[in-house]
Amino acid sequence: MVPKSYRQWFTFFFIPIFPMGAAKKFIQCSLCGAQFQTTPQKLRSQLDSSEAQQTQQAIGLYNSLRASPGNSVTLNQLMMLYASLKEYDQAISAAADFPQALNASEQCMTTLGRVYLAQNRFTEALQWFDAAVERNPQLGEAQYYKAVAHMLATPPDLPNAIAAARAARTAGYPDAEVLLRQAEEKARA
Repeated sequence: MVPKSYRQWFTFFFIPIFPMGAAKKFIQCSLCGAQFQTTPQKLRSQLDSSEAQQTQQAIGLYNSLRASPGNSVTLNQLMMLYASLKEYDQAISAAADFPQALNASEQCMTTLGRVYLAQNRFTEALQWFDAAVERNPQLGEAQYYKAVAHMLATPPDLPNAIAAARAARTAGYPDAEVLLRQAEEKARA
């Protein structure tokens, strides 16, 4: 984030003559160019407050799981929250702590696979996507991310990526058609 300021000027034939007000400060992201009408200190304070709130929410979800270890909805929420905080190891640990909830839900299996995928741990990700698909072959999300994992693996497994992307498309998962075209283009190249 780069602090910047701007000021409006009175112009005469596009030549600035005199300022028409005080300078207004903002910050701009040097990567994406997004601008925020705040100071870097206020933005950092807001982010810290948001992270603290999410951490408290994670603690609440974890305690709820301790009271009801088979609650797969709560486990899925907890893993997604940890993933949004980029605390992938915490998400994996939570899944290991509550195997009853994990094994009761294809959605939890898919979310855990996505956590492993975010860490570029393709073998573990594929194991969980396969487990979810084995229980529910029509789960488009698991098929979609299974295709992504196959495409990102080294070396890419394009035939399996194409098969999984086709299954995701059949299940109506968003962007599955785009992923399928990408996989097929890579296979032709």
